[in-house]
Order: sequence, then C-alpha cells, then structure tokens
Amino acid sequence: MILANDWVTGRINIAVDDDLTYAIDLGEREWDSVLVKIPTLTSSNLTVYVSKTFDGTYSALGNSATVVAGTGNYMDEWELCGHRYLKIGTSASQAADRVFELRGKRS
Repeated sequence: MILANDWVTGRINIAVDDDLTYAIDLGEREWDSVLVKIPTLTSSNLTVYVSKTFDGTYSALGNSATVVAGTGNYMDEWELCGHRYLKIGTSASQAADRVFELRGKRS
C-alpha cells in the first residue's frame, strides 16, 4: 500500500459557496482511493466530484459518488478510480465553513 506523503485540506468557504469545496489536489499522482476526515456538518450527504485537471470540469464520480455523512465527524475511505483532483459537495447548505482532511491511497 502506498499513501500520499501528506494530508491535504479541502474547505467549504460559505462566503464563496456553502455546499462545495474548492478544488483539491491530492498530489504526486492519480490515486485508487482517498482517506477522508469528515468534519462536523450540517446534516447532509456528500458527493465526490473528480476532474482530469485541477482547473478542469468536475463531474460526479459514478455510483460511488454519494456518501451518507449525516452530521459527519468521522473518518471514511472513498474510491477514486485513478483520479488526483476532486471536490466534495454537500446536499445541504452548510451553516459554517467546513474543513475536510484528505490523503491519497494506492493498493
């Protein structure tokens, strides 16, 4: 198993967009999956969006895109199918900024 060297963050900044993080670069290469520390949330489901480039068009990642997070505050692992760039969307507007911590993983 290979893990990215460092954890990176993805932020929902409610002053900019209250239900979608900025683009996140997991670094170094494409990853099979991502370890995610999900912060406390306004109750919602999460959707993973991926792109081939950092500034590209982001699309929901198939059937595995939606994660029932509820109010969050736990750790999970999501399939990425060889992607490096992602965004995390919530199904409900967040009441405050949220910071996700992520780390790429290869089998």
